Amino acid sequence: MKPIENKGPKKIYRKNLTLSCFSIIGMIIGYLIFHPYTMFIYLIMNKHQRGDVSFHIEDIFTAFLGTLTPEMFPMAIAFAFFGGLNGLLIGLIIDKKERLHAAAHENEKKKVALETLQRLMITLSHYLLNANTITAGMARRCLKYNSAEDMKDSIDIIEEQAKKIEAVIMALKKITDIKVADYTSHGKGLIIDITQEIEEQLGKNDVQSS
Repeated sequence: MKPIENKGPKKIYRKNLTLSCFSIIGMIIGYLIFHPYTMFIYLIMNKHQRGDVSFHIEDIFTAFLGTLTPEMFPMAIAFAFFGGLNGLLIGLIIDKKERLHAAAHENEKKKVALETLQRLMITLSHYLLNANTITAGMARRCLKYNSAEDMKDSIDIIEEQAKKIEAVIMALKKITDIKVADYTSHGKGLIIDITQEIEEQLGKNDVQSS
């Protein structure tokens, strides 16, 4: 049996790393895109106010280079902070969606496991209760007989039912790990067919008896 690994710290580390990456990317975008774009719009508006409606490709480079001057450093910090905050918010939204998806997937797996357990218990109850009912009936019938010869048929039936109970136990020993397939919107869970396993065990018992 494998030891249970504590994956909590790893998940927290991975989450923090992801959020940090989103924040850093957001800061870079804020500094290299949002800030120059704002400076470019500001430059164009100033030109229009002066009556200059012309546009030159050099205006883009002028706006970008203007963001690198020391005078623009406070504004650059503000845009970087704004971009980092947006990146953090996007990272949190994505993380929340992933956690909701993982929770929904886990709930579906638990649902399938519960259905598997229910069917397993129904199957076991069917075999064990039938065997117990028949065995108890034959035992009561044996009490009415006076000779072993009269009891022979009832004892044979009791032995047959004992083999069925043994088959159920052997099937349970063989199926030590009930696994269910992943439950998706396009697929169905695989439920262990213990009935087939029990029938195979009964067939083996019949071969051994013969």
